[in-house]
Amino acid sequence: MKKVLLSASLLLIIAVTTAFAKNDPGITEELKASFEKEFAGAESVRWLESGDYYRANFVYQGCVTEAYYNKEGELEGSVRSLFFNQLPISVMTSVNKRFASADVLDVYEINNANGTRYRLTLTSQKKKYRVLLDASGNILEKERIKS
Repeated sequence: MKKVLLSASLLLIIAVTTAFAKNDPGITEELKASFEKEFAGAESVRWLESGDYYRANFVYQGCVTEAYYNKEGELEGSVRSLFFNQLPISVMTSVNKRFASADVLDVYEINNANGTRYRLTLTSQKKKYRVLLDASGNILEKERIKS
């Protein structure tokens, strides 16, 4: 009986969610064409309206990625999740020298008008840091995060 109730509940949730979901809110065909041109082959694309931007969440070449477009449909920037070993050697070397005993929790590559930057979250000896580096491995920001 519990399985039947659980199944019925799940079906009801899916039906309600589907009925009220907005598919691609405000997304124009021009915006979709611009996205397809920039990220051909993207999979699992989901669009969201986020303030003054449209955000596309998707998988591109095996990486979880977000792209931000302005209301005119122009690409403003993108963020993708990487593994530490996918970083440029200069960035890996800089992190390894400065944070030798740290564990890497997450790595993001940020591309926008400021160029390409890398944001890492590190933990070392019960301390947690968020670090922003440029493509040459220069530390631009370092912030201690309270756990």
